[in-house]
Amino acid sequence: MKSKKVDSRRHWPPRPPSVGGLAVAAVFFWLSFTPSLLPVPWLYQGLATGVSVAAGYAIGAFAGWVVRSLVGRPIPQRVMRWAWLTLAVAGPSILIAAVIQGHGWLNRMEQLVQMPKAGIATTLAAAVAGLVVALILVGLARLVRDLAVWAAHLLGRWVRWRAALAIGWVLVALLLAFVFNGVIWRGFVSFSDTTYSAANDGTASGAVQPQSPERSGSSASLVSWQSLGKQGRSFVGRGPTQAELSSFNGKPAKEPIRAYAGLDSAPSDEARADLAVKELDRTDAWSRAVLVVATPTGSGWLEPQSVDSVEYEYNGDTAIVSMQYSYLPSWISQLIDKSRATDAGKVLSAAVWDRWSQLPPATRPKLIAYGLSLGSFGGQAAFGSVTDLKATIDGALFLGTPNDTELWSDITAHRDATSPEWLPIYEDGATIRFAASTSDLGRPATTWSEPRALYLQHASDPVVWWSPKLFLHEPDWLEEPRGPDVSPSMHWFPVVTFAQVTVDQFVGTMPPNGHGHNYANMIVAAWASVLSPPGWTAAKTAALEKVIDAYPNE
Repeated sequence: MKSKKVDSRRHWPPRPPSVGGLAVAAVFFWLSFTPSLLPVPWLYQGLATGVSVAAGYAIGAFAGWVVRSLVGRPIPQRVMRWAWLTLAVAGPSILIAAVIQGHGWLNRMEQLVQMPKAGIATTLAAAVAGLVVALILVGLARLVRDLAVWAAHLLGRWVRWRAALAIGWVLVALLLAFVFNGVIWRGFVSFSDTTYSAANDGTASGAVQPQSPERSGSSASLVSWQSLGKQGRSFVGRGPTQAELSSFNGKPAKEPIRAYAGLDSAPSDEARADLAVKELDRTDAWSRAVLVVATPTGSGWLEPQSVDSVEYEYNGDTAIVSMQYSYLPSWISQLIDKSRATDAGKVLSAAVWDRWSQLPPATRPKLIAYGLSLGSFGGQAAFGSVTDLKATIDGALFLGTPNDTELWSDITAHRDATSPEWLPIYEDGATIRFAASTSDLGRPATTWSEPRALYLQHASDPVVWWSPKLFLHEPDWLEEPRGPDVSPSMHWFPVVTFAQVTVDQFVGTMPPNGHGHNYANMIVAAWASVLSPPGWTAAKTAALEKVIDAYPNE
């Protein structure tokens, strides 16, 4: 027996707001003001709140649809009146309570990461921004639904309603995919390329073309000054001078070697790596005490505090080599193509290792891997396993490693059972160690054998702890005893915590050193622990920390 066609006009105009959607949205509004990893400015909090509220509305509206479908008839008007009355009373109460309690949570988070307290106006502004963002997102979602229903209304003249509605949703989905990929995404990529390509042509204040032949970009170099890019010019055109190193260490210093290949220095990763190795050959870097293979962040940036500390601790008897793989900031590089970082890390490390491994073991330099943030992600790609790392290098220092880094993830997953995820102990600390403060560098108390690999990570660093899994799964770092700068009031909530930590990443460097994504205050002691410089003392660590602490944040 054929089913009758349904009059599609009864599905038009769109339904009024969902009472279930508004109820869950109100709860998600409150949850979005619970503590996250870092205190964020009002606009960022508004984004996290808006996304959370919109998601809550979608969940509640879907649940309401499921209930209506199971019941098979409309909900009685009397029940709906009571639902709307309850929501009218409870909804504003939840919003007010969220703002008041959220402000208290915000101030306690600021205290944990040593940031100044914000006034209540900040939380109020965040609440308003969150509601505006939620209205926009829900409005867009309803518009998409209305388009699908409108398309189905047109198609309903020829096909049954269910089929028409299904076709309508498919057509709208295809249209959205075309608009996003063909217009929005391409426009974003084009705009980013244009903007940051222009920035890559600039030169930072204080960076001057080096005169020393030990630097790429000098007149003696195989790499031109113009081809290095902004961050490459900063790397080779700044840093401690031979005189400054001699003054600090009280003895004659060597001129540090800094080799770098920019995106414009050669047409491919392989060609840039080959050029960087030729720079090491030209400067006789293989005769130095330490050779650091540094994978930069997305824009090609290397943290001055990190690279300068190595040169101070070895009095210039060092060589640091790196190459640029992008001119985009790390967060855009991660969105567009994270494989650029891993490809560059693998290619440069392999090229340097191939040359280094041919040298006599007794005279070749210590080979060290280094990376910060996306640089850590790319640098670790050179090692397929812990065994591989131990067999190929003499040490490593990785800072603020992104959560999806394969080597880091494998080590963390196989940590000793008694250690928490935010500060693991791996194989009793025999080779690989983790530290969130300088006091952790001696943890555990067992012998730290060479090669030494050290991970610096804060419990409050959102770059380390952000993962798509936060959307639906509680992480170990919240389920287990947490770090000292993470609020004890922080709890995992599906969707909401994902939105919070996503937003946290954009302000990871706002807290002072020692929290979030800032590690400069630990870098001197960390390098000393990994490298064990000859004659280095705790007094020298303290003296160098004063020098490094005076560096401006970039």
